[in-house]
Amino acid sequence: MSEVFENWEKPDEAKMRFRQRVGCVKQVILAIFGAIFFCLFVSGLFGVPQSFLGEWWMRPPRYPNAALHKFREGEVCLMTSPSVYCYEWFYRTDDPVEEVIAYYENLEWRFHEPIQFEWRRGRRFGLNWVAEDNVRILSNICGYQIIVHPAPEGNTEVYILERGAMGDYRASDM
Repeated sequence: MSEVFENWEKPDEAKMRFRQRVGCVKQVILAIFGAIFFCLFVSGLFGVPQSFLGEWWMRPPRYPNAALHKFREGEVCLMTSPSVYCYEWFYRTDDPVEEVIAYYENLEWRFHEPIQFEWRRGRRFGLNWVAEDNVRILSNICGYQIIVHPAPEGNTEVYILERGAMGDYRASDM
């Protein structure tokens, strides 16, 4: 038995330093991934990914020929479920309603269903052309609603509601 240990190759200093570095790098990588997963878990409990991922993922494209008319934050989203974020964008354009609807329905929005408008009641303005979509991210929901209608000045108004909510919700709330 002692012969085995006597003939055993002792690693040289370079190999030992390399193994120490590799072991140290592995521990640092594991610690970083552990911290990332812990932060994701905690932020998932409190809805933080909702506000970042939701705003990025569900932000509908703006109509290219429209100018921003008004912006409101949080006004229409005072509902039963607490809002994480809520933005209302009011755009005006000289293009007719049909042209705006055609733009959105023909829009190729990556990783999203095609936008479909229907004549119904939206969050504002009564009966109008409305398109909306909602998606769940962890325990939260985020979505948008686009309403296209004639403005009082004779041009077209494009209303975009972006909203994210935590917890339970009713589809009619979005």
